[in-house]
Amino acid sequence: MRRFLLILCWVCASAVYARAQSGIQVPTAGAIVDSSGALRPVQGVAGSFWLGPANVSGILSAACSEQLCLAKTDSKVLSPTGSVDAPPGPAIFGLDGDRAILFFPEPRMFARWHDDSLDPLDWTVDGEVLSVRFSAGEAEIAVRRDGQVWIVRADGSLVDSIPDASGPVLLLPKAVVFATKDEIVLRQDDGDVRFELAGAQSITVMGPGYAAVSTGGAIYALRTEPGRESLFLLPGNAP
Repeated sequence: MRRFLLILCWVCASAVYARAQSGIQVPTAGAIVDSSGALRPVQGVAGSFWLGPANVSGILSAACSEQLCLAKTDSKVLSPTGSVDAPPGPAIFGLDGDRAILFFPEPRMFARWHDDSLDPLDWTVDGEVLSVRFSAGEAEIAVRRDGQVWIVRADGSLVDSIPDASGPVLLLPKAVVFATKDEIVLRQDDGDVRFELAGAQSITVMGPGYAAVSTGGAIYALRTEPGRESLFLLPGNAP
């Protein structure tokens, strides 16, 4: 556990440092869960990434922002400062600064994370929950119902729809990333950026300005910064 917390601390601190400093410090783009279930830091710069050592295993899901990294084992949520008991199975993370909203698919439970504690939320959302984000301080949820993807608020009110999303979806504060049968689409206010990629199984927040796209056999880093959108195959993560 101590080694795990040190890795999460290192990932978050390196991401902040890389944005604030120049010089010989190796930038860290975030972290991924590789095909063996190990949490691995992603180091380097766009187009020249490599993965840090896979020292921690048993991770079902994870997400990193500039201020926070959270990871889910089968029974706990882990952060850079501690851990808390949690329902079994993976989690979906919606990060907001040093806070987060989590959704646990197996018990279909939402909870608010803060200060290494989980507060259950009395939210009931119909359909398959795909992603959670904060927009203007309010939680928004992507759900799939009858083959259609909708963005709704916790009270059920409709925000938007994503009619062409047939695969996983990731809500970002100012964008949406989703998969079609053979493309990854980054939808922003000024239009769509599309990348040819078939078979996407998951899309998660990798770190500041990056999403991780997994096809099962490979993991890609999607750069989401406006005007610099790119898709990179990460090395050394195939089964």
